[in-house]
Amino acid sequence: MKVKVIPVREHPRKVPVSPKNPQGITIVDRKILGAFMEKLKSNILIIILFFGITTGCQTHKVFEMKSDEKKELNVIRLRTNRIIHECYFLNAEKENQWRHQYLLNVLNEKGEVISIMYPTNQDIDSCNEHLKKVEKIFKSANEVKICARGILKKMVENNLIEEIYDYGALGKHTSPYYGLTFDTICNSKDCYSISDTWTYTCPDFKK
Repeated sequence: MKVKVIPVREHPRKVPVSPKNPQGITIVDRKILGAFMEKLKSNILIIILFFGITTGCQTHKVFEMKSDEKKELNVIRLRTNRIIHECYFLNAEKENQWRHQYLLNVLNEKGEVISIMYPTNQDIDSCNEHLKKVEKIFKSANEVKICARGILKKMVENNLIEEIYDYGALGKHTSPYYGLTFDTICNSKDCYSISDTWTYTCPDFKK
């Protein structure tokens, strides 16, 4: 039985092998290869841009708030440049040393301020002590998690004087909400609370 042997087809345009062209690539081959490489570069660029956009959307949220109305617990994750905290002086009629309140004013993604307050008035030294401890946590990270109590509700009074909060490069903003009650800085590593009333949001709590 004879086996039919098909001869190997040669490229119609032979190019001699030389040091500059050791593989004998023709002009046609170069065009095909060049087009393929350009298409490959474009596809790689599209893939890089796609992953850059998707990962950016996942990891660079400036503000996120999750609320459990049954427990009246709000967990807020945000960048530290969106927080102004202070020992607020209460202009009470009766003169005494318990006239300061610790406040955290956080800026949400809509440009609205949410005030989170420690419910008990304090003397200035005690309030500043808490402020310094929290400030240390803020300086150690770009992002923190704050746990606050209460249900977030918008104010209904129209005759209130709006307080303006200056967030520097993020602009000046006001708060349309009633305040929440401060629970903890409920980070997994740096956990801190002014009160020991709610410690389950802060497992490693140490007063």
